Amino acid sequence: MRPYRVPVAFTPLHTARLVLRPFTEEDAEDFAARRSDPETAMYQAWRVPYSVEKALEVIRESERHDGPVPGHWFQLDVQRLADGRTVGDVAVYLHDHGHTAEVGYTLHTWARRKGYATEATTAMIDYLVDVTGVHRIEAATHPDNSRSIQVLERLGFRAEGVKREAFWVEDEVSDDAIFGLLASEWVAMRALPAP
Repeated sequence: MRPYRVPVAFTPLHTARLVLRPFTEEDAEDFAARRSDPETAMYQAWRVPYSVEKALEVIRESERHDGPVPGHWFQLDVQRLADGRTVGDVAVYLHDHGHTAEVGYTLHTWARRKGYATEATTAMIDYLVDVTGVHRIEAATHPDNSRSIQVLERLGFRAEGVKREAFWVEDEVSDDAIFGLLASEWVAMRALPAP
């Protein structure tokens, strides 16, 4: 197994329509507003309303790192190239050994069903596989979160099971659907001709 490669300072990732860049404190109000939306928070690990102070805590923790590093979450703001408007965010957590990453994504309600989550997460997975050399990428969501599951399936993640009553938000517990994607599967998928 190849070792985790510590990347140089993170540089923004560009796709056809988007740029993924590290959060700054100026993003706090938009981040808090997105997380305060009841529909957005329905299957997530936070309660609404989500304060700007909480958003700043997340952003400041992410700012301590030059990119994804083992044992920490790293948050990226996702903006449209056309107008610079934030559509959402992508987060990545590297496990302590650096061989496994977990990804997550959240979009504003108005930005859904436009392919942004798939496009942004594709760029993040490319980075994880090509730059940090992860072996496996994971994602978890509520079993009823069909939109998020559709994104994961489009990206090639496989359903690996459901952890019963494993996901806690304060005093409420729910099941947690687990998905996995191997770097080798991702590389093979990228090599296929475009449909």
